[in-house]
Amino acid sequence: MELHEFLALKDNTLSIDWSSIENDIGFQLHDDLKKLYSRAYTKYVRGEIKFKDKDFIVPTGNKTFDEWFSKNRCNGKVDISLNLIKDQDFVDATIRKAWKGWMGPFDFGKRILIGNFDMKIGRILILFNNDTGCIEWLDCEYGGYGTLEKDPNGILANNIEEFLNKLSANISK
Repeated sequence: MELHEFLALKDNTLSIDWSSIENDIGFQLHDDLKKLYSRAYTKYVRGEIKFKDKDFIVPTGNKTFDEWFSKNRCNGKVDISLNLIKDQDFVDATIRKAWKGWMGPFDFGKRILIGNFDMKIGRILILFNNDTGCIEWLDCEYGGYGTLEKDPNGILANNIEEFLNKLSANISK
């Protein structure tokens, strides 16, 4: 599905039983994450956006993280993909993979992989923090995971709605 098509959809159009998934992973999923996954069955949403620090980064007060994209010259057009649920038969497997499959043996807390930016410096992960509801980014050091406290990371949006609004306002046409 194309990004502009996905952004035009409304939340909660799919009826998904979250209780068995939450029992399986051991915690309750944030309502914003449920809203994101309940827009449409589609494995991926893909598109191109205009990425500028001032439009996407929520200042954290940590200069290293807040200015990381500018220093690495990531401003410009970038490809984005969101990882969603292919169909109702894959709900459990998708959530388990989004929750654990991307981090291997490392513990990044209750962060779920929801997509990535493909930039000229490499792939930047887009994570949903289930505790805060924030959309975060993480640079995985060319495929290796270090420690979350030391690696470049930051906040893209304070919630799903803000993130989708930022994507909508910066979509390349």
